[in-house]
Amino acid sequence: MNRLFLILATLVFLQGNASAQNQSLKVISYNIWNGFDWGKDAEREKAMVQWIQEQDPDVIGFQELNAFTPEKLAQMALEWGHPYSLLLKEDGYPIGITSKTPLELKSRMLGGFWHGMLHAKTRDIDFLVVHLSPQDWQFRRSEAEIVSTYIENVLVKNQQDKYMVVGDFNAHSPFDAGFDRAHPETLRRNREGDSLRFAEKGAEAFQTLRNGTFDYSVMSRFLSLPLIDVVQTHTEENQKTSFPTPLITQDLSAEQRASYQQRIDYILVSPYFEFRCTQAEVVNTGTPDRLSDHYPVVASFTWDE
Repeated sequence: MNRLFLILATLVFLQGNASAQNQSLKVISYNIWNGFDWGKDAEREKAMVQWIQEQDPDVIGFQELNAFTPEKLAQMALEWGHPYSLLLKEDGYPIGITSKTPLELKSRMLGGFWHGMLHAKTRDIDFLVVHLSPQDWQFRRSEAEIVSTYIENVLVKNQQDKYMVVGDFNAHSPFDAGFDRAHPETLRRNREGDSLRFAEKGAEAFQTLRNGTFDYSVMSRFLSLPLIDVVQTHTEENQKTSFPTPLITQDLSAEQRASYQQRIDYILVSPYFEFRCTQAEVVNTGTPDRLSDHYPVVASFTWDE
């Protein structure tokens, strides 16, 4: 009897230990476009909830949670199986995070940011959710420096090797220079917007382009930490589009739609996760065509502890 009990106990221990060692994680970053029109677009909200349920992610970083309260985010998160959530703020264009596992709030940062940065921790992984300036490359440069310095001083110096930065960066990656050249309508529209702002405010106007061309220094600052752009390493160049969706290009010609594409949404990870990423993509076909003006970025990871 004692021998049988010992064998059973050993099997249980080994099974539990193996289960604890096999880790998996699915992360989504999603700009949901003005909080479903400040809560008025119930149909789009319902469709997105259903899509997230089907994806079954472990963690989601959100941008543009307009008109959300902590209570509303918590209630909605429960619908896709996330009992934990945090909201950066309630005014303007809030960012937030939801999770299957308990979230520890590490920092809410607003000073020096266009929309802010939210730092939360779950499963011993630090998540920084960001939404950088949509209108000015120099402001984005400043935000990138703040976030990068924060990572260096708060995470790296304290030997935390598991972290991710997710969100709408409103910036182009140097890896996408060829992609940008293949979609000249994007540059034309950015130049048009900058010209209108300059005509209105002169030298004080915000400019999203640097000297009339895309600025790659923002993403370069993050990549130099280094942070790893998982979509870059797992996705074909012609499948990278994260903005815009057909919701805002339906009035354009087919040629304009094909040429007006860019990637400004990212999941960036610490070197720890570089080779532990099993899949990463911008989900830019199917249901997400009608859920937001941005497409979601999705990445999955597995590792042993």
